[in-house]
Amino acid sequence: MRSVDASAPDLAVDVSGCLTGQTPVVLVHGMGGDHTTWGPTVRTLRATCRPTVAVDLRGHGRSGRSDSYRLDDFAADIDRVVGGLKLARFDLVGHSLGAHAALRYAMTSPARVRRLVLEEVPPMPRDDADAAEDIAPTASFGERIRGFGALLANPGPFLRYDRALGEPVMTQFQTPDPQWWASLRNVSAPTLVVSGGARSFLPAHHLRSVAEALPNADFVRIEAGHSVHRDASPEFLSALLAHLDD
Repeated sequence: MRSVDASAPDLAVDVSGCLTGQTPVVLVHGMGGDHTTWGPTVRTLRATCRPTVAVDLRGHGRSGRSDSYRLDDFAADIDRVVGGLKLARFDLVGHSLGAHAALRYAMTSPARVRRLVLEEVPPMPRDDADAAEDIAPTASFGERIRGFGALLANPGPFLRYDRALGEPVMTQFQTPDPQWWASLRNVSAPTLVVSGGARSFLPAHHLRSVAEALPNADFVRIEAGHSVHRDASPEFLSALLAHLDD
């Protein structure tokens, strides 16, 4: 575990492999998670000789807490991590809140992202009708049941994350932001948008809309719920590797 030398809050990352070899893969967890949620993904990428950088966002894992949890703050966390590690170009993979942060980062720093994978990325509402659907990145009852075993096996992320971040994050995801949709055209990386299908609280048609709004994106639906990489790991890893190696 390394700590990025930057202003508060301190950001922790887990680096696996040599960063001077193949293109590194930066992994960004969802809300309430941390770098450990990517364990099988890291092991699979390591087996293909890909170096990995698994981030703990502010308020999560071993990173510091903050008095600011704006969505742009989480994108800035990614920028600080890759800057601190001097990564000029890399592949970027995110889940849920982490996917949203990754997408915001790719909007503002498109030249640095070679390939982008967005698992269950929550979009901003375009208007009040979208906001009324309440698709902020929170776990439904079914998701909580499916995640209970994972919690028992690895309670650390849940115990460590800052509960204070929930309200400001949810409030932002309930605020219409048509400019966010317009900014999707800035993303130049070939992108894979992964939906968890009908078992997820995020309607698949919203994620397909994100894919259609991006300049160069594919859409895949894997019936697994919101945590595709956890609950359908073989299918997720197959889609991930195919996209990164394309």
